[in-house]
Amino acid sequence: MVTLSDRVIRDEGTPDSVWLPWLARQKIRRASMADLCPDLSRLVMIAPHPDDEVLACGGFLAMRAARYAPSLIVAVTDGEASHGTADAQACARLGARRAEESYAGLRVLGVTPSTVIRLGVPDGQAANYIDSIVKRIAPLVEADDIIVSTWKLDGHPDHEAVSEAARRVAQAKGCCLLQAPVWMWHWAKPDDARIPWSDLVGLHLPTHAIQAKRQALARHRSQLESFGNDMVPVLISSIVERASRADEFFFVS
Repeated sequence: MVTLSDRVIRDEGTPDSVWLPWLARQKIRRASMADLCPDLSRLVMIAPHPDDEVLACGGFLAMRAARYAPSLIVAVTDGEASHGTADAQACARLGARRAEESYAGLRVLGVTPSTVIRLGVPDGQAANYIDSIVKRIAPLVEADDIIVSTWKLDGHPDHEAVSEAARRVAQAKGCCLLQAPVWMWHWAKPDDARIPWSDLVGLHLPTHAIQAKRQALARHRSQLESFGNDMVPVLISSIVERASRADEFFFVS
């Protein structure tokens, strides 16, 4: 049985200098943008925190925006607890800042803020709000939408809770669900037996989408800066490095 304690997020994680040669040797299925989400369908990205929309599928969003294909971003939390403080006012300020950073990053990708819906679920507590998340998202989704969420075993409780909510909505609406690994690349290693590699599909990103994704992530300054007591940034170098990959990956089952 796989438990959250088996997937610990710490230190620098597995670097891309290990992942990329291994991925190049695998026979991972490849898909085009149209295969995953036709232009006339809407991509609905359900993001646990500000910046997850970039890390999970920023290149995909940029590719669609370049073709004027519709997307909707559902921001589940505002990420106000990322710095670990219990000060309510400090958390409120950080949440507001992170929301603005998300809007700025989405603009870089070509996605307008008017396509963002914020749910305001408390950061770090999404597992306690799964039913509420489902009830709020379900009316927004149509049968021909393609839903993107974080992966069900990603290693962060909010990521996994959002994946479960997305699964329920997709099942109820008859939608296709794509699950993007974000933290998996951090705690896992090549050939990790806990991961259903046969369900993984790769989307190759053109140069403009890679550049837009990297620039969008750079807008999340609160997560890239060191903060208090010599604490390292939330988005450490290995995570930023992964944002420059030429491919994005999704579990499709």
